[in-house]
Amino acid sequence: MNSEEFPEKKEIGEESSSVRKGLRIFAAVTVTLLIAAGIWFVLHNFAALKGIFISDDPAKAMDEFLNGNRLLGVFVLFFLQVIQIILAFIPGGPMQMIAGALYGGFFGGLILLAGAAAASALIWWLVGLFGTAAMEAFHNKEKIGHLHRIRALHDERQAEALIWILFLIPGVPKDLLTYFAPLTPVKEKRFLVISTIARCPGIFLTTFASSSLLSGSVWISVSLYALMFVAALGGGWYYQKKTQGGKTPPEKNSSLK
Repeated sequence: MNSEEFPEKKEIGEESSSVRKGLRIFAAVTVTLLIAAGIWFVLHNFAALKGIFISDDPAKAMDEFLNGNRLLGVFVLFFLQVIQIILAFIPGGPMQMIAGALYGGFFGGLILLAGAAAASALIWWLVGLFGTAAMEAFHNKEKIGHLHRIRALHDERQAEALIWILFLIPGVPKDLLTYFAPLTPVKEKRFLVISTIARCPGIFLTTFASSSLLSGSVWISVSLYALMFVAALGGGWYYQKKTQGGKTPPEKNSSLK
C-alpha cells in the first residue's frame, strides 16, 4: 500500500498524536506484563532452572525441563517474537538465543520465522490503518527520514531487490524497515515472502550458535557468533552508507511521502 492511499487525517493533527500515544501506552503495558510474567516464571522454576546451568549435560536437563510443556512453549515463543518485532525497541538477539537453546537450531529458527511473518503482516495492517503515526510511535523520525533518502525504495523492482539485501544481512534495523515497507511500492505478499526468506541466515546462525553452546560444542558456537559479529559490522556499515547518501527524490516521482 502506498502512502498516497492513507487518509490525510491519519497523518496530521490531534488524531495522529492520539494514535502514537495510544500505541505507546499499549507497548508500556505489554512490556510491564511481560516483565512481571518473566519474574514469576523464574521464581516459580528457580530450582529447575538452576539445575540446568549446573548440570553435566545442560541439553538433556533442558529437554527434561521442557517435557510436557513443549507445545505451550512454542506458542509463548511465537507470541514473544511477534511482540518483539511490533514493539521494535525490544532486542531480537536474546530471543533468537533462547529459541535455539530451548528448541534447537532448526526448530527454534522455524518458530521465530513464523512469528516474524505474523508480526510483519500485523505491522502492515497497522500502518495501513494509522499511517505513519504507527511507525512514529516506535521509531525515531530522523531514522525514518533516513529511509526516505534511499532512492531504490521509490521504485518497486529496486525496492524488492534492496529489501532482499537489507533483510539478508545482520546489523540492519529490520523492524524499522518492516514498518516502512508499506509506504514503498512493494506489494504486501511480495514483502512478506521476501523478508521472511531473507531473515533465515541471521536467525538460523544465532539459533544454531546457542544450540551448539548448550550441547557443549563451544568452538562451533564461538565461530558462528564471530561470523554474526563480522556480518553485523558489515551490514551496519552498508546500511549507514545507503541511508546517509543522496537526497530524497522529488515527491512527484515517488510514492513515498
